Amino acid sequence: MIKTDLYNPETETLQGETLELIQLQKLKKLVVRVYENSPYYRNKFNKAGVDPYKLNSFDDYAEYPLFSKEEERESQQASMKQYGHPYGLHVTCDIDKINLTSASSGTTGFPTFQGATEKDRRIRNQNFARALTRMGIKPGDTVLYCGEMSMWVAGIPSIDGLLAYGCNVVPIGAKGSIKIAEMMEMVHPTLALGTPSFFRYMLKKAGDETNIDLKKVGPKKLIVYGEPGGSVPEIVQELSDGFGGAEVFDVMGGTGCLNPLFVSCEEHSGLHLIAPESAYIEILNPDTQERLALEDGVVGEIVYTGLDRECGPLIRWQDKDLVRVFTSPCPCGQPGWRIFVEGRVDDMLLVKGVNVFPNAIRDVALKKPDLLTGNIQVLKYSDSPVIEPPLKVNVECKGKPSEEDKMKIKQLFEADIQRLLRFRCEAILKNEKETEMEYGATGKAKLIKKMY
Repeated sequence: MIKTDLYNPETETLQGETLELIQLQKLKKLVVRVYENSPYYRNKFNKAGVDPYKLNSFDDYAEYPLFSKEEERESQQASMKQYGHPYGLHVTCDIDKINLTSASSGTTGFPTFQGATEKDRRIRNQNFARALTRMGIKPGDTVLYCGEMSMWVAGIPSIDGLLAYGCNVVPIGAKGSIKIAEMMEMVHPTLALGTPSFFRYMLKKAGDETNIDLKKVGPKKLIVYGEPGGSVPEIVQELSDGFGGAEVFDVMGGTGCLNPLFVSCEEHSGLHLIAPESAYIEILNPDTQERLALEDGVVGEIVYTGLDRECGPLIRWQDKDLVRVFTSPCPCGQPGWRIFVEGRVDDMLLVKGVNVFPNAIRDVALKKPDLLTGNIQVLKYSDSPVIEPPLKVNVECKGKPSEEDKMKIKQLFEADIQRLLRFRCEAILKNEKETEMEYGATGKAKLIKKMY
Protein backbone atom coordinates (compact mmCIF):
# COMPACT_ATOMS: atom_id res chain seq x y z
CA MET A 1 0.00 0.00 0.00
CA ILE A 2 1.34 3.44 -0.96
CA LYS A 3 1.66 5.57 2.17
CA THR A 4 1.81 8.94 0.42
CA ASP A 5 -0.54 10.73 -1.95
CA LEU A 6 0.36 10.90 -5.64
CA TYR A 7 -0.40 13.88 -7.86
CA ASN A 8 -0.98 11.76 -10.96
CA PRO A 9 -1.21 8.07 -9.94
CA GLU A 10 -1.92 6.88 -13.48
CA THR A 11 1.45 8.05 -14.85
CA GLU A 12 3.57 7.96 -11.69
CA THR A 13 2.95 4.23 -11.19
CA LEU A 14 3.71 3.21 -14.78
CA GLN A 15 6.15 0.30 -15.05
CA GLY A 16 6.93 -2.82 -17.04
CA GLU A 17 5.89 -3.25 -20.67
CA THR A 18 3.30 -0.47 -20.52
CA LEU A 19 5.95 2.08 -19.51
CA GLU A 20 8.53 0.75 -21.97
CA LEU A 21 6.06 1.07 -24.86
CA ILE A 22 5.39 4.73 -24.00
CA GLN A 23 9.11 5.48 -23.62
CA LEU A 24 10.03 3.77 -26.89
CA GLN A 25 7.33 5.57 -28.86
CA LYS A 26 8.54 8.91 -27.47
CA LEU A 27 12.16 8.01 -28.23
CA LYS A 28 11.30 7.24 -31.85
CA LYS A 29 9.66 10.64 -32.29
CA LEU A 30 12.46 12.43 -30.40
CA VAL A 31 15.39 11.17 -32.47
CA VAL A 32 13.56 11.93 -35.72
CA ARG A 33 12.64 15.43 -34.49
CA VAL A 34 16.19 16.37 -33.48
CA TYR A 35 17.61 14.86 -36.68
CA GLU A 36 15.27 16.84 -38.89
CA ASN A 37 15.44 20.12 -36.95
CA SER A 38 19.10 20.30 -35.94
CA PRO A 39 22.03 20.09 -38.40
CA TYR A 40 24.17 19.50 -35.31
CA TYR A 41 22.33 16.29 -34.39
CA ARG A 42 22.09 15.25 -38.05
CA ASN A 43 25.87 15.42 -38.33
CA LYS A 44 26.36 13.72 -34.96
CA PHE A 45 24.05 10.82 -35.82
CA ASN A 46 25.52 10.40 -39.28
CA LYS A 47 29.04 10.22 -37.85
CA ALA A 48 27.89 7.55 -35.39
CA GLY A 49 26.23 5.58 -38.17
CA VAL A 50 22.76 5.55 -36.60
CA ASP A 51 19.53 6.00 -38.53
CA PRO A 52 16.73 7.64 -36.49
CA TYR A 53 14.13 6.36 -38.95
CA LYS A 54 15.08 2.78 -38.07
CA LEU A 55 15.07 3.00 -34.27
CA ASN A 56 12.98 0.02 -33.14
CA SER A 57 14.30 -0.95 -29.71
CA PHE A 58 16.22 0.22 -26.65
CA ASP A 59 19.14 -1.90 -27.89
CA ASP A 60 19.16 0.21 -31.06
CA TYR A 61 19.23 3.34 -28.89
CA ALA A 62 22.32 2.06 -27.03
CA GLU A 63 24.25 2.61 -30.29
CA TYR A 64 23.50 6.35 -30.27
CA PRO A 65 26.32 8.72 -29.24
CA LEU A 66 26.51 10.11 -25.72
CA PHE A 67 26.35 13.83 -24.92
CA SER A 68 28.77 15.37 -22.37
CA LYS A 69 28.97 18.67 -20.51
CA GLU A 70 32.10 19.58 -22.48
CA GLU A 71 30.29 18.93 -25.75
CA GLU A 72 27.33 21.04 -24.63
CA ARG A 73 29.65 23.95 -23.82
CA GLU A 74 31.37 23.68 -27.20
CA SER A 75 27.98 23.59 -28.95
CA GLN A 76 26.86 26.72 -27.11
CA GLN A 77 30.08 28.61 -27.79
CA ALA A 78 29.67 27.75 -31.49
CA SER A 79 26.07 29.01 -31.57
CA MET A 80 27.20 32.28 -29.99
CA LYS A 81 29.66 32.80 -32.83
CA GLN A 82 27.40 31.63 -35.64
CA TYR A 83 23.94 32.79 -34.58
CA GLY A 84 24.42 35.16 -31.65
CA HIS A 85 22.54 33.04 -29.09
CA PRO A 86 23.89 30.83 -26.26
CA TYR A 87 21.48 27.88 -26.52
CA GLY A 88 23.73 25.66 -28.62
CA LEU A 89 23.72 24.28 -32.12
CA HIS A 90 21.66 21.39 -30.73
CA VAL A 91 18.64 23.63 -30.07
CA THR A 92 15.61 22.26 -31.94
CA CYS A 93 12.93 24.87 -31.38
CA ASP A 94 12.38 28.41 -32.59
CA ILE A 95 14.46 30.70 -30.33
CA ASP A 96 11.45 33.00 -30.01
CA LYS A 97 9.59 30.20 -28.18
CA ILE A 98 12.06 30.30 -25.24
CA ASN A 99 10.58 32.25 -22.34
CA LEU A 100 12.83 31.28 -19.43
CA THR A 101 16.61 30.96 -19.44
CA SER A 102 18.70 29.42 -16.67
CA ALA A 103 22.41 28.74 -16.52
CA SER A 104 24.94 26.69 -14.63
CA SER A 105 28.44 27.85 -13.78
CA GLY A 106 31.38 26.41 -15.65
CA THR A 107 35.03 25.89 -14.73
CA THR A 108 36.07 27.53 -18.01
CA GLY A 109 34.21 30.72 -17.15
CA PHE A 110 31.62 30.08 -19.87
CA PRO A 111 28.27 29.08 -18.32
CA THR A 112 26.00 26.52 -19.94
CA PHE A 113 22.50 27.76 -20.70
CA GLN A 114 19.21 25.91 -20.29
CA GLY A 115 16.29 27.36 -22.19
CA ALA A 116 12.66 26.45 -21.49
CA THR A 117 9.61 26.96 -23.65
CA GLU A 118 6.11 27.37 -22.22
CA LYS A 119 5.55 23.64 -22.79
CA ASP A 120 8.82 22.79 -20.98
CA ARG A 121 7.82 24.94 -18.02
CA ARG A 122 4.38 23.35 -17.87
CA ILE A 123 5.84 19.83 -17.70
CA ARG A 124 8.49 20.89 -15.18
CA ASN A 125 5.84 22.51 -13.00
CA GLN A 126 3.86 19.28 -13.13
CA ASN A 127 6.92 17.42 -11.86
CA PHE A 128 7.15 19.91 -8.99
CA ALA A 129 3.53 19.20 -8.21
CA ARG A 130 4.30 15.48 -8.09
CA ALA A 131 7.21 16.03 -5.71
CA LEU A 132 5.33 18.43 -3.42
CA THR A 133 2.28 16.16 -3.25
CA ARG A 134 4.44 13.25 -2.11
CA MET A 135 5.86 15.46 0.64
CA GLY A 136 2.44 16.40 1.94
CA ILE A 137 2.74 20.04 0.83
CA LYS A 138 -0.56 21.69 -0.05
CA PRO A 139 -1.43 24.83 -2.06
CA GLY A 140 -1.36 27.80 0.29
CA ASP A 141 1.52 26.44 2.42
CA THR A 142 4.29 28.97 3.08
CA VAL A 143 7.57 28.01 1.42
CA LEU A 144 10.90 29.70 2.13
CA TYR A 145 13.30 29.41 -0.79
CA CYS A 146 16.85 29.53 0.66
CA GLY A 147 18.88 28.60 -2.42
CA GLU A 148 20.78 30.68 -4.90
CA MET A 149 18.37 32.33 -7.33
CA SER A 150 20.30 34.33 -9.90
CA MET A 151 20.22 32.23 -13.09
CA TRP A 152 20.89 28.86 -11.45
CA VAL A 153 18.86 25.96 -12.89
CA ALA A 154 17.43 25.22 -9.44
CA GLY A 155 16.60 28.86 -8.71
CA ILE A 156 13.82 30.61 -10.60
CA PRO A 157 12.56 27.31 -12.10
CA SER A 158 11.93 26.03 -8.56
CA ILE A 159 10.08 29.20 -7.64
CA ASP A 160 8.13 28.90 -10.90
CA GLY A 161 7.04 25.38 -9.91
CA LEU A 162 6.14 26.36 -6.35
CA LEU A 163 4.02 29.27 -7.55
CA ALA A 164 2.27 27.14 -10.17
CA TYR A 165 1.37 24.64 -7.44
CA GLY A 166 -0.19 27.44 -5.38
CA CYS A 167 2.35 27.85 -2.57
CA ASN A 168 2.91 31.12 -0.73
CA VAL A 169 6.55 31.57 -1.77
CA VAL A 170 9.00 33.69 0.25
CA PRO A 171 12.02 33.88 -2.10
CA ILE A 172 14.72 35.11 0.26
CA GLY A 173 17.49 33.27 -1.61
CA ALA A 174 20.88 32.42 -0.12
CA LYS A 175 21.15 35.77 1.67
CA GLY A 176 23.02 34.70 4.79
CA SER A 177 22.14 32.20 7.48
CA ILE A 178 21.26 34.77 10.15
CA LYS A 179 18.86 36.64 7.86
CA ILE A 180 17.18 33.38 6.89
CA ALA A 181 16.84 32.34 10.55
CA GLU A 182 15.21 35.72 11.26
CA MET A 183 12.86 35.22 8.32
CA MET A 184 11.90 31.78 9.61
CA GLU A 185 11.02 33.36 12.95
CA MET A 186 8.76 35.85 11.16
CA VAL A 187 6.95 33.70 8.58
CA HIS A 188 7.01 30.19 10.17
CA PRO A 189 7.36 28.33 6.86
CA THR A 190 5.89 24.91 6.29
CA LEU A 191 8.71 24.10 3.88
CA ALA A 192 12.23 25.42 3.22
CA LEU A 193 14.47 24.63 0.26
CA GLY A 194 18.27 24.74 0.11
CA THR A 195 21.44 22.66 -0.04
CA PRO A 196 22.21 20.36 2.92
CA SER A 197 25.58 22.10 3.36
CA PHE A 198 23.89 25.47 3.74
CA PHE A 199 21.31 24.24 6.27
CA ARG A 200 24.00 22.49 8.34
CA TYR A 201 26.05 25.69 8.39
CA MET A 202 22.97 27.75 9.17
CA LEU A 203 22.05 25.66 12.22
CA LYS A 204 25.51 26.14 13.73
CA LYS A 205 25.70 29.83 12.86
CA ALA A 206 22.24 30.67 14.19
CA GLY A 207 22.88 28.66 17.35
CA ASP A 208 26.12 30.53 18.04
CA GLU A 209 25.06 34.06 17.12
CA THR A 210 21.31 34.41 17.78
CA ASN A 211 18.69 33.54 20.35
CA ILE A 212 16.38 32.16 17.66
CA ASP A 213 15.21 28.65 18.50
CA LEU A 214 14.97 26.98 15.09
CA LYS A 215 13.50 23.90 16.73
CA LYS A 216 10.41 26.01 17.43
CA VAL A 217 10.22 28.41 14.49
CA GLY A 218 11.94 26.40 11.75
CA PRO A 219 10.13 24.68 8.88
CA LYS A 220 8.17 21.46 9.34
CA LYS A 221 9.69 20.06 6.15
CA LEU A 222 12.94 20.55 4.23
CA ILE A 223 13.81 19.95 0.60
CA VAL A 224 17.55 19.57 0.08
CA TYR A 225 19.25 19.22 -3.29
CA GLY A 226 22.49 19.64 -5.20
CA GLU A 227 24.54 17.25 -3.02
CA PRO A 228 24.31 13.61 -1.87
CA GLY A 229 23.84 14.73 1.76
CA GLY A 230 20.04 14.57 1.67
CA SER A 231 20.22 10.78 1.45
CA VAL A 232 22.87 10.32 4.15
CA PRO A 233 21.15 9.14 7.37
CA GLU A 234 23.48 11.10 9.66
CA ILE A 235 22.90 14.37 7.78
CA VAL A 236 19.16 13.77 7.55
CA GLN A 237 19.03 13.20 11.31
CA GLU A 238 21.16 16.26 12.04
CA LEU A 239 18.89 18.49 9.96
CA SER A 240 15.72 16.98 11.36
CA ASP A 241 16.90 17.42 14.96
CA GLY A 242 18.15 20.95 14.31
CA PHE A 243 14.78 22.04 12.95
CA GLY A 244 12.71 20.41 15.67
CA GLY A 245 11.83 17.13 13.98
CA ALA A 246 11.40 18.43 10.43
CA GLU A 247 10.88 15.87 7.69
CA VAL A 248 13.80 15.97 5.24
CA PHE A 249 13.31 15.15 1.56
CA ASP A 250 16.08 14.74 -0.98
CA VAL A 251 15.43 15.89 -4.56
CA MET A 252 17.48 15.20 -7.66
CA GLY A 253 17.21 16.06 -11.32
CA GLY A 254 19.00 15.20 -14.51
CA THR A 255 20.18 17.79 -17.01
CA GLY A 256 18.22 17.36 -20.20
CA CYS A 257 15.08 16.30 -18.36
CA LEU A 258 12.46 18.57 -16.88
CA ASN A 259 13.36 18.49 -13.20
CA PRO A 260 12.71 17.51 -10.48
CA LEU A 261 13.02 13.88 -11.49
CA PHE A 262 13.83 11.88 -8.32
CA VAL A 263 12.44 12.38 -4.80
CA SER A 264 13.11 10.50 -1.56
CA CYS A 265 10.27 9.14 0.54
CA GLU A 266 9.61 9.03 4.27
CA GLU A 267 11.49 5.72 4.48
CA HIS A 268 14.72 7.28 3.11
CA SER A 269 15.50 4.09 1.22
CA GLY A 270 16.58 5.73 -2.04
CA LEU A 271 15.31 8.28 -4.52
CA HIS A 272 12.14 7.43 -6.46
CA LEU A 273 11.68 8.32 -10.14
CA ILE A 274 8.55 10.49 -10.24
CA ALA A 275 8.28 11.10 -13.99
CA PRO A 276 8.90 7.71 -15.63
CA GLU A 277 6.96 8.60 -18.79
CA SER A 278 9.07 11.75 -19.28
CA ALA A 279 12.60 10.41 -18.87
CA TYR A 280 14.52 7.43 -20.21
CA ILE A 281 17.29 6.41 -17.81
CA GLU A 282 20.34 4.26 -18.53
CA ILE A 283 23.10 3.05 -16.21
CA LEU A 284 26.54 2.73 -17.83
CA ASN A 285 29.84 1.22 -16.80
CA PRO A 286 31.86 4.44 -16.28
CA ASP A 287 35.02 2.82 -17.67
CA THR A 288 33.66 1.06 -20.77
CA GLN A 289 30.46 3.09 -21.36
CA GLU A 290 28.58 -0.19 -21.82
CA ARG A 291 24.96 -0.23 -20.64
CA LEU A 292 24.27 -2.16 -17.44
CA ALA A 293 21.06 -3.94 -16.54
CA LEU A 294 18.71 -2.09 -14.15
CA GLU A 295 18.99 -4.71 -11.43
CA ASP A 296 19.29 -4.61 -7.67
CA GLY A 297 22.70 -3.43 -6.47
CA VAL A 298 24.13 -2.37 -9.82
CA VAL A 299 26.44 0.67 -9.64
CA GLY A 300 27.18 2.87 -12.62
CA GLU A 301 27.03 6.29 -14.26
CA ILE A 302 23.50 7.56 -14.79
CA VAL A 303 22.62 8.78 -18.29
CA TYR A 304 19.46 10.76 -19.09
CA THR A 305 17.29 11.36 -22.11
CA GLY A 306 14.47 13.85 -21.58
CA LEU A 307 11.61 12.52 -23.69
CA ASP A 308 9.44 15.65 -23.60
CA ARG A 309 11.91 18.53 -23.63
CA GLU A 310 11.14 20.96 -26.43
CA CYS A 311 14.11 23.35 -26.19
CA GLY A 312 17.56 21.86 -26.69
CA PRO A 313 16.88 18.18 -25.94
CA LEU A 314 19.99 16.28 -24.86
CA ILE A 315 20.34 12.77 -26.27
CA ARG A 316 21.97 10.32 -23.81
CA TRP A 317 23.24 13.02 -21.47
CA GLN A 318 26.10 12.14 -19.11
CA ASP A 319 25.53 13.93 -15.80
CA LYS A 320 28.63 12.37 -14.19
CA ASP A 321 26.72 11.01 -11.17
CA LEU A 322 27.60 7.51 -10.01
CA VAL A 323 24.51 5.81 -8.58
CA ARG A 324 23.49 2.53 -6.99
CA VAL A 325 20.19 1.00 -8.13
CA PHE A 326 17.62 -0.64 -5.85
CA THR A 327 14.84 -2.73 -7.36
CA SER A 328 13.57 -4.41 -4.19
CA PRO A 329 10.18 -3.14 -2.94
CA CYS A 330 10.35 0.08 -0.93
CA PRO A 331 8.60 0.04 2.48
CA CYS A 332 6.74 3.21 1.45
CA GLY A 333 4.79 1.16 -1.10
CA GLN A 334 5.69 3.23 -4.16
CA PRO A 335 6.42 1.07 -7.20
CA GLY A 336 9.48 1.13 -9.43
CA TRP A 337 13.22 1.16 -8.86
CA ARG A 338 15.20 3.68 -6.81
CA ILE A 339 18.72 5.12 -6.76
CA PHE A 340 21.29 6.27 -4.22
CA VAL A 341 24.04 8.68 -5.32
CA GLU A 342 27.46 7.20 -4.58
CA GLY A 343 29.45 10.21 -5.81
CA ARG A 344 30.60 12.13 -8.85
CA VAL A 345 32.48 10.30 -11.58
CA ASP A 346 34.62 13.41 -12.13
CA ASP A 347 35.37 13.72 -8.37
CA MET A 348 36.59 10.14 -8.14
CA LEU A 349 40.15 9.62 -6.95
CA LEU A 350 42.24 6.50 -7.31
CA VAL A 351 44.30 5.57 -4.25
CA LYS A 352 46.43 2.47 -4.90
CA GLY A 353 43.73 0.90 -7.08
CA VAL A 354 40.79 1.88 -4.83
CA ASN A 355 38.08 4.22 -6.15
CA VAL A 356 37.60 6.97 -3.56
CA PHE A 357 34.79 9.55 -3.46
CA PRO A 358 35.13 12.60 -1.16
CA ASN A 359 31.53 12.32 0.07
CA ALA A 360 32.24 8.74 1.23
CA ILE A 361 35.09 10.10 3.40
CA ARG A 362 32.70 12.71 4.80
CA ASP A 363 30.18 9.97 5.57
CA VAL A 364 32.80 8.17 7.68
CA ALA A 365 33.35 11.37 9.68
CA LEU A 366 29.60 11.74 10.19
CA LYS A 367 29.46 8.36 11.90
CA LYS A 368 31.25 9.87 14.92
CA PRO A 369 29.04 12.89 15.75
CA ASP A 370 30.38 13.10 19.32
CA LEU A 371 33.93 13.54 18.06
CA LEU A 372 33.72 15.06 14.57
CA THR A 373 31.58 17.75 12.93
CA GLY A 374 31.51 16.02 9.54
CA ASN A 375 33.42 18.81 7.81
CA ILE A 376 36.28 17.35 5.77
CA GLN A 377 38.56 18.50 2.97
CA VAL A 378 40.50 16.15 0.74
CA LEU A 379 43.85 17.79 -0.02
CA LYS A 380 44.82 17.35 -3.66
CA TYR A 381 48.34 18.27 -4.72
CA SER A 382 48.12 17.74 -8.49
CA ASP A 383 45.62 17.63 -11.33
CA SER A 384 45.86 13.84 -11.54
CA PRO A 385 43.09 11.70 -9.96
CA VAL A 386 45.77 9.12 -9.02
CA ILE A 387 46.90 9.68 -5.43
CA GLU A 388 49.84 7.99 -3.74
CA PRO A 389 48.79 6.88 -0.24
CA PRO A 390 48.32 8.19 2.31
CA LEU A 391 45.57 10.53 1.07
CA LYS A 392 45.71 13.66 3.22
CA VAL A 393 42.39 14.86 4.65
CA ASN A 394 41.52 17.82 6.86
CA VAL A 395 39.09 16.53 9.50
CA GLU A 396 37.25 18.88 11.87
CA CYS A 397 36.80 17.88 15.52
CA LYS A 398 33.93 18.77 17.80
CA GLY A 399 35.09 21.56 20.10
CA LYS A 400 38.79 21.82 21.00
CA PRO A 401 40.06 18.43 22.17
CA SER A 402 43.46 18.07 23.84
CA GLU A 403 46.44 16.92 21.82
CA GLU A 404 46.19 13.52 23.50
CA ASP A 405 42.52 13.21 22.55
CA LYS A 406 43.27 14.39 19.02
CA MET A 407 45.77 11.58 18.60
CA LYS A 408 43.12 9.05 19.64
CA ILE A 409 40.54 10.58 17.27
CA LYS A 410 43.09 10.57 14.45
CA GLN A 411 43.82 6.88 14.98
CA LEU A 412 40.12 6.02 15.13
CA PHE A 413 39.31 7.94 11.94
CA GLU A 414 42.22 6.53 9.97
CA ALA A 415 41.33 3.02 11.12
CA ASP A 416 37.69 3.55 10.06
CA ILE A 417 38.79 4.75 6.62
CA GLN A 418 41.01 1.68 6.22
CA ARG A 419 38.27 -0.68 7.41
CA LEU A 420 35.29 0.86 5.58
CA LEU A 421 36.82 2.33 2.41
CA ARG A 422 39.97 0.19 2.18
CA PHE A 423 42.60 2.81 1.57
CA ARG A 424 45.16 4.57 3.76
CA CYS A 425 44.68 8.21 4.71
CA GLU A 426 46.46 10.75 6.89
CA ALA A 427 44.00 12.74 8.97
CA ILE A 428 44.98 16.33 9.75
CA LEU A 429 42.78 17.28 12.68
CA LYS A 430 41.34 20.76 13.05
CA ASN A 431 39.43 22.31 15.93
CA GLU A 432 35.79 23.15 15.36
CA LYS A 433 35.35 26.18 13.05
CA GLU A 434 39.04 26.10 12.06
CA THR A 435 38.27 24.44 8.73
CA GLU A 436 37.69 27.09 6.10
CA MET A 437 35.03 25.26 4.11
CA GLU A 438 34.57 26.53 0.57
CA TYR A 439 31.17 26.72 -1.07
CA GLY A 440 30.29 27.06 -4.71
CA ALA A 441 27.97 29.71 -6.13
CA THR A 442 25.02 27.40 -5.57
CA GLY A 443 25.82 26.68 -1.92
CA LYS A 444 27.38 23.25 -2.45
CA ALA A 445 30.29 22.41 -0.15
CA LYS A 446 33.59 21.78 -1.93
CA LEU A 447 35.10 18.63 -0.42
CA ILE A 448 38.30 18.78 -2.46
CA LYS A 449 40.83 21.50 -1.70
CA LYS A 450 43.36 22.13 -4.45
CA MET A 451 46.86 22.59 -3.09
CA TYR A 452 48.43 23.31 -6.49
